[in-house]
Amino acid sequence: MTSPHSPSLTPADIARIALKRLAELGLPPTPENYTKFYNAIAAIKSPMDKSDEELKSAYQVLFRVSDVLEGMSDTSEELLADLNRGEAVMTHSLDAIKSGLDRPRLEAVLNELIASTDTVCQTVSASHRDLQQLKEAMDKIQSDLAINRKTLEQDPLTGALNRQGMEHLLAKEVKRARRAAHALTVGILDLDEFKQVNDKHGHLVGDKVLVHFASILKAVLRESDTLVRYGGEEFLLLLPETNLDGARFLVDRLRQVNARTPFFHHASHIDIRFSTGIAQLKDEENGHAMLIRADEAMYRAKNSGRDQVVMAD
Repeated sequence: MTSPHSPSLTPADIARIALKRLAELGLPPTPENYTKFYNAIAAIKSPMDKSDEELKSAYQVLFRVSDVLEGMSDTSEELLADLNRGEAVMTHSLDAIKSGLDRPRLEAVLNELIASTDTVCQTVSASHRDLQQLKEAMDKIQSDLAINRKTLEQDPLTGALNRQGMEHLLAKEVKRARRAAHALTVGILDLDEFKQVNDKHGHLVGDKVLVHFASILKAVLRESDTLVRYGGEEFLLLLPETNLDGARFLVDRLRQVNARTPFFHHASHIDIRFSTGIAQLKDEENGHAMLIRADEAMYRAKNSGRDQVVMAD
């Protein structure tokens, strides 16, 4: 069951929440601390459908991160305070020694210096153990975050990446394509007349059609390609190291496999057809501009009679 969510937060809203949380914990707003809180809050506040359990799990991990960072801050403060006290004692003792003392007073100062050094050593040792435990906790949280992030970025119906997951991956793939001077192409596929399937057979059957189609897509895609549930009946193919011709070849291959793998419901064949828009990343544009062009090409395919492929300008 999906719980209702508030409107999506803007990046500025998320940034304010992250900075406020850091201030509440007394943590420095370093890039590392800020990024951890920003990403965790952005994931939790996303309007994408998530179950109550997924949201609860995400919040638990965020709070554990907060607790560990708070623990690190406390341990560091205690260590720093003891070191400062030790420094004061040592400075006072050394000044006293330099000023010249009789034997009894010299012994007293040396004993005080030894005791202070011992205290600092014990504090450092205890802090080392605490930090080691905190490191182990952070390692566990990092593992949990990876699992939670995968859950938060995955479409629960088809197992494909959702739009939130695509946002992270798209930026990475654009950078990689630029760095290696490789082509990067996207294809946006929209099932034709899918509303009629829902109206005639019901939404449960419509969901089964989406799962069936997603399984065909996964079978055709390469390991380096990524399948995204882009919308209700829309799918996006992110194709690294692939130009327009390669993307067109893949979509044609998909059409062949789709035609040979019909979907049946109670012995009734439900025809699955789709319109596709394809765009390749240009030198002067970002990833979102490429998606917009692919989306526009897909709508041209829809308006030109459906069940066809249109290349973006």
